[in-house]
Amino acid sequence: MHQDFAVQTGLVVFSHDGRVQFGWRDIETGEFHAEADGQCIPGVIGVVEFTADVMH
Repeated sequence: MHQDFAVQTGLVVFSHDGRVQFGWRDIETGEFHAEADGQCIPGVIGVVEFTADVMH
């Protein structure tokens, strides 16, 4: 069964310490936050957008 869902684009966030996390960006502050715990991710050096077609 296949259904289309309206899902916001997620982010893969890379930080200066070599960590990679799934996250989101606060549109008011511009800061990136981790999906796992909502904490601000310091030292972001890059992000890649992704959209999944499967939800779990």
